Amino acid sequence: SEPLAYILGATVIDDVEDILAIISIFGGIPAMILWGFIAKLKMRRHQIDKQSELIAMAIEKGENVDSQRVTEILSAFNVEKKSTKRKVLKHLQYGALSSLVGVFLLIYGLCKQKNDPIMIGGLLLTIGIAFLIMFFVSKRFLQEEIEKEEKEVVEKE
Repeated sequence: SEPLAYILGATVIDDVEDILAIISIFGGIPAMILWGFIAKLKMRRHQIDKQSELIAMAIEKGENVDSQRVTEILSAFNVEKKSTKRKVLKHLQYGALSSLVGVFLLIYGLCKQKNDPIMIGGLLLTIGIAFLIMFFVSKRFLQEEIEKEEKEVVEKE
């Protein structure tokens, strides 16, 4: 009889360290990322609500309201289009982070002679390399579009 059920078919986990590592990687990290994203959205919504409230109060009192400010608040509800450069840089960010975590897990698994960190590290390293390849290919193919968008931004200012 084994201490815990099989995970991924063939590997038995009988170490608390392994259980905690798997829970933190597949549960904790995504939960923290999601929590940060939700907190950012809530803060943005709160700001928009407060600004809308202030403008509504000013209109009720009969004060002059700057039409440009009303337009800014209304446009805040629209989703901003991310620039091509930002999209391409996201690939670099994800690739570097995944590769780094993968390498650390590989090193940890090799030092402790455990298979789970080696498998997860190898998977993350592969995903990271794929993102890095996607970054370099995207950067090369979208160079003209990135330069065009940068010129448009400079012209607006």
